[in-house]
Amino acid sequence: MAATALRTPMANLPDPDLTSVVRLLETARGSIEERFLDGGNAILAILDVLNGLVGSLDELTTSLDADTAQQTTAELEKTGKRLTELTDVELGRQDSFRSILAAQQALRPQVAQMQETLRYLRTFAVTAKITGAGIPEFAGFAEEILQRIGDGRVQVDDLSCKLGKLGAGLAPVIERGEAILVTYQNSIPAIISNLSEGGEKIAHHRSLHAAHAASVKAVTARIQAKLGATLSAMQIGDATRQRIEHCQSAIAILEEASYLPEDDRQLLDAAIRQLVYLQIEQTSADFARETRKIVETVASFRSDLQEIASLRGLMNEGGETDDATPLRLLEQAISEARAAVREVEAVAQEAAQISRGTAETVAELTHGIGVVQMVRTDIHYMALNTNLRCSRVGEDGKAINVVAAELRNFAAQLDESAEKILGALQSLEAAATTLRASDADADTSLDSRLEAARAAISHAAEKMAAGLRRLTQDSATAEEQTMTHLGRLDFDGALGNILHSCAEQMSGASAGPIFVGDREPLREIGNRILKLYTMAPERELHAQIFGASVAQTSAPPGNASGVQDDDDLLDALF
Repeated sequence: MAATALRTPMANLPDPDLTSVVRLLETARGSIEERFLDGGNAILAILDVLNGLVGSLDELTTSLDADTAQQTTAELEKTGKRLTELTDVELGRQDSFRSILAAQQALRPQVAQMQETLRYLRTFAVTAKITGAGIPEFAGFAEEILQRIGDGRVQVDDLSCKLGKLGAGLAPVIERGEAILVTYQNSIPAIISNLSEGGEKIAHHRSLHAAHAASVKAVTARIQAKLGATLSAMQIGDATRQRIEHCQSAIAILEEASYLPEDDRQLLDAAIRQLVYLQIEQTSADFARETRKIVETVASFRSDLQEIASLRGLMNEGGETDDATPLRLLEQAISEARAAVREVEAVAQEAAQISRGTAETVAELTHGIGVVQMVRTDIHYMALNTNLRCSRVGEDGKAINVVAAELRNFAAQLDESAEKILGALQSLEAAATTLRASDADADTSLDSRLEAARAAISHAAEKMAAGLRRLTQDSATAEEQTMTHLGRLDFDGALGNILHSCAEQMSGASAGPIFVGDREPLREIGNRILKLYTMAPERELHAQIFGASVAQTSAPPGNASGVQDDDDLLDALF
C-alpha cells in the first residue's frame, strides 16, 4: 500500500544539500528578524516626529486664541468708536467756547454800567460827607458808605479784569479749535479705517492659520493611520520568521529520524523536502504580497509629506518675513495711529485745561457778583437809615436826606445791573457745565487703549512667529527623518530574494506531494511537526503530505474549536 501511495517516484527526486538550505533559511530568518525589528523602530521614530509636529501645531494655534483675538478686536472697535466721537466732542466744545465768548461780550456793558454806577455812588457819598461834616449824627455815615462803595468797586474791577482775560483767552482757543477739527478730519478717518481693518485682519489671520493647522493635522493623522496600518501589516515578518523556524525544525526532525528503516528514511526525506519546499514557496508568495502592500503604503507617504510642506508654506504667508506678516503690519499701523492719537489727545487735554479754567473763572465771577449784591444791600439800608435820621434832625438834615435818597436810587440801579449780570453768568455757567461734561467723557486715554491692543498683538505675533519657526523646523525634521526611515521599510527587495533562493534550492522537490499519511512511523513524525505550527496555511500544506486525519487528531480533545478560532484570527491577520 505504501508503494501505491507514492505519487512521485523517488528516482526522479534530486538530492539538494539540506545544509545549504538550512543555512539560507537561517540567513532569511535572521535578516527578517533584524529588518522588521529595525522597521518597527523606524515607524515608532516617525510617529515620535509626527507627534512633535502635532505638538508644535497645537502651540501655534493657541498663539492667537479666540478670546485674545476677540478682546483685541473689541478694544480696537471701542478705540475706533471713541475716535469717531472726538470730532463731535470737539464740535461741542467749540460751541461752548463760542457761547462763553458771546456771554462774556454781553457782560462787559453791564459791568461797565456797574462801574459807572459805583462812581456816581462814590460822588454822592463824598457829597454826603461834606454836607454832614458839622452834624454829629452823620459823622460816621459817609465813611461807612465810602468803605462799602470801595469794596464794591474792588469786586467790580476784578470782574472786569477776569472778563477781559476770559475773552482774550477764548479767541485763540476758538481759532485753535478750528485747526483741531481740520486735524481730526485729516487723520481720524484713516486711523479708524486702519483699526477696523485691523480687527478684520486679526479674525482672518486666526481663521486662516487655524484652517491650515487643521489641514496639516489631518494629513499628519492620515500618515499616523497609515503607519499604524503598516505596523499591523508588518506582522508578516513575524509570521514569515515563524514559518522559517518551523521549516528548520522539520529538517532537524528529519535528521533525528536516522533510526528509521532505509525505505522509510528515504520516503520521509522526500516528504519533508516537499513539505519544506511548499512551505517556503507559500511563505515567499505571502511575504512578497504583504510587503508589496507595505511598500505601496510607504510610497504614498511622500505625497502626504509634500502636502504638509505646501501647507506649511501657506502658514508662512508665502514666505513673508516676520515683519511683513499681517499681525506685524497691524502692529505697525497701531504704532503710527498712536502717534496721531497722542497729538489729538494733547490738543484735547489743552482744550480741557482751558475748559476747566473757564469754569473756574465763571464760578469766581458768580461769587464776585454776589459780593456786589451784598454791597448794594448794605448801601441801600445805610441810606434808608440816614433818611430816617434826617427826619428827626429837622432842617439840618434836609441836605443829607437828599443825598441819601440819591444813594438809594443809584443803589437800585446797581442791583438792576447785578441781576442782568447774574442772568448772563447763568449762560456762562451752563456753557462751562457742558465743557466739564465733555471733558469727563474722556476718562480713558485712547493712547493707552491702543498701546494695550498693540502689546496684545505684538505678544501674539511673537508667539506665532516662534510657533511658525518651530513648525518649520519640526516639519522639515519630520520630512527629512521620515524619508530617511522610509528606506528602512522596503522589506521586499533583499528579503524576498533570500526566500526566493531558498525556494530555488528546494525546487527539485516541486513534483506532486508524496502522501505518507498512511505509514504509521511517518505519521508519528508528522504529528511532531504538526505541533510546531501556529497558522492554518501551514496545517493545510502539512495535510497534503501527512494527511488531513493527522491534522485533525493532532488537536487536543475539546480544543478543536479554540484552535480553529486561532487559525481564523491568524488568517485574518496574515
